[in-house]
Amino acid sequence: MTPIAEIFSIEEASKRFHASLVENELARHELEKLAHRDGLTGLINRRYFMLRAESELLRAHRYERSVTVGMADLDFFKRINDTYGHAAGDVVLKTFAQMLLDSVRQTDLVCRYGGEEFAFVFPESTVDEARMLAERFRQRFAEYDIRLPDGGLVRVTLSIGLADASRCLLEEALRHADDALYEAKHQGRNRVIVA
Repeated sequence: MTPIAEIFSIEEASKRFHASLVENELARHELEKLAHRDGLTGLINRRYFMLRAESELLRAHRYERSVTVGMADLDFFKRINDTYGHAAGDVVLKTFAQMLLDSVRQTDLVCRYGGEEFAFVFPESTVDEARMLAERFRQRFAEYDIRLPDGGLVRVTLSIGLADASRCLLEEALRHADDALYEAKHQGRNRVIVA
């Protein structure tokens, strides 16, 4: 076996070793991103959301702080897929996710919970504060023209359910938010309901 010093100079070997370390770190970071992010929307995925949200609720409980949990669902999303195709549905989901990220604080958690359903946690927010934020976002999204792959435009509404999570566990808070979301759908969609 030939010693590496005979093939490369020590300086060249050091550069290659450093490049390999950087490449490995980038690959590790990319794998971590894939493990924690929804592939379509770029939002955190449900599994990672549950871990982070649980920690956030425990922190809020420990320090007796306000925290609100919410669920949002795009109204009549199946019609978008059925009428315009799944590529159009993907554009709607990506647009919604980006608008959502642009509308919340860095400390808020938002995730694609499944399909066209999204979950979020608003730390340091009462349900009244969260309701105002959700209502502004709901109106803004409902008035936004989403450009589809075929060049057409579509508007989509959403229903949102909110729940105070200051005194309950995450699963219970999500259940209350989901019940409020169901009530928003039952009352005609395109609205925010607090549990």
